[in-house]
Amino acid sequence: MSNLALSLVRKIAMRLLRDRKLKKRLPNGRCIFVSPDSQLKYLTSTFDADLIDLADQHVAAGSSVWDVGANCGVFAFSCDKARKVVCFEADPFLADLLQKSSDLGDLDVKVEQVAVSASCGTEHFTIATNGRACNHLSDTVESSMAGGTRERISVTTVTLDSQIDKFGPPDVVKIDVEGAEVNVLKGATRLLADIRPLIYIEMCASTQDECTAILSSAGYNMRHTAELNWLCEPDGKGTSAHHAATMGSAAIVSGERGSQINR
Repeated sequence: MSNLALSLVRKIAMRLLRDRKLKKRLPNGRCIFVSPDSQLKYLTSTFDADLIDLADQHVAAGSSVWDVGANCGVFAFSCDKARKVVCFEADPFLADLLQKSSDLGDLDVKVEQVAVSASCGTEHFTIATNGRACNHLSDTVESSMAGGTRERISVTTVTLDSQIDKFGPPDVVKIDVEGAEVNVLKGATRLLADIRPLIYIEMCASTQDECTAILSSAGYNMRHTAELNWLCEPDGKGTSAHHAATMGSAAIVSGERGSQINR
């Protein structure tokens, strides 16, 4: 079959499967709701191996995790050892899937239906024609995979710094925001300088240089992993992400206990 024919078949399939919801089981045994409207591979229960490995290898027991651009929550719901997971997802359809998945089990997953950006406010958000995995803030460069605009909606934006006091500091942050990663990092000055979590970030070609400059200047060591993804570890916390997460969460728990005693 030619590339043109495959592209046509894919477009037809995506249109037929719009807004479909499926219940699938992750490798850790946890069930979540997914949609082929996000990625067709969910029809065959195929999940991103790098996200599964990230949760298994870098999320320590008792840690706090933020999933920025959570999509269907493959990474979020793979974080079995986490004390708390916060999902940031601007698409109302995907946010609803995340909430339904959260309601299924005992993992503490909070769902925030917002986009993360450089400032708090309101921005336009594009629902992609070729699948919700390509959704993006409308002022970013659109991926060729998006296939155009299906719908444009208005969404609330927050910065990562604005969420620290609300949810407590994270130990691990995953960022997959389809071209808005520079703005996400610009709104994370305090996070990068003071909290210094492990960061796993997808960077597209047009944002890689600026993202690298921001993270390097903040004292992060960057290692390329899979496709467009980079694992970024802060200087001064050692090379073990498990150690970093455990120490960070221990401090959080200690602080929470102290605040309870003082009440």
